Amino acid sequence: VAVRALFIASLTLVNIVGVRAAGKVNDALTLIKLAPLLLLIVVGLGIFVIQPGMLIANYTPLLPFGLENASHALILIFWAYAGFELGTLPAGEVENPQKAIPRAITIGMLIVSLFYILTNFVLFGLVNWTLLDQSTVPLVVAGVALFGPAGVLIMTVGALFSVSGSNESGMLGSARLAYAMAIDGLFPRAFSRVHPRYGTPHVVLITQGVVAFILSNIGNLSGLIAFAVLNLAFSFLLTCFALIVLRDDHTAGLRGQHILPLAGIAVCLFLLFSTPISDMVPGILIIAAGIPIYLYYSPKEDIHHLKDLFLSEEAVLQRRLEAKETYLANLLDIIRTVIRWVGRLRNHEPGER
Repeated sequence: VAVRALFIASLTLVNIVGVRAAGKVNDALTLIKLAPLLLLIVVGLGIFVIQPGMLIANYTPLLPFGLENASHALILIFWAYAGFELGTLPAGEVENPQKAIPRAITIGMLIVSLFYILTNFVLFGLVNWTLLDQSTVPLVVAGVALFGPAGVLIMTVGALFSVSGSNESGMLGSARLAYAMAIDGLFPRAFSRVHPRYGTPHVVLITQGVVAFILSNIGNLSGLIAFAVLNLAFSFLLTCFALIVLRDDHTAGLRGQHILPLAGIAVCLFLLFSTPISDMVPGILIIAAGIPIYLYYSPKEDIHHLKDLFLSEEAVLQRRLEAKETYLANLLDIIRTVIRWVGRLRNHEPGER
């Protein structure tokens, strides 16, 4: 309990201090958590080339449990990809958001999918499924198979920083969303308060930290994931219905606006009905309880002065500058500049100045 409290409190404090501090922490966590996975993938694929018999043996049979638990597995898989929707939050601060944000989300999802697929491909190829079925730390088992006792430390540290990075970035995005809803009059006014020194929505951050601590002490990880996916699927379902109502058939460039909402509704309904009853009931009760809470606490008009401040040119420019320090953006910009510089050198003919 004390470790959970310290973990959540430290991430909350980092986000309260400011966006730049949170962005730099997330940069470091991202690099640290990707290193063990890259090492596992590269070394594992190398072993498969040398010993293909190991790969074939561990993948036989291909589906030892069949497809009976596929729906529950898809819920857990969906949670691994959740968070892509937060990429739409800075739409007002991005140039040409109709093209930039869909492209960014698509590229990001492809990169994440590649990492997940390669990691699991190597994992199941290195260790027989019978051993993985009995372990709660499969990546550690794979690390030991590859690197011996040192694999325990490598994979444990990687997992720790992976969880830290995921939760830290999730706090940053969800707090911003709650603050934006508050200044629109869709959340209690208290959530629109910002810290007098750091200028961050500290009330939202502290509230979600307390909620996260309470939930971390209730139930197991699988149950919490199913509960979270139920809530996400419900919100996505409403979003898909809203797109059907709000779409503009005369607007050019909105590809898939007729088909994607229907596909999204089908996926959301599948996730909702695939959730175990033990997680579905409390999830529905909490969603239902939120309706009277919203009607009672939330103002019916937006907080104009805060909304004007949030959408002002100065505020948008400031967030764009801060975004350069967030989520490896500055590092990627440097890499892109170096690549362009190297390209110019290659195209530079000898003797030219």
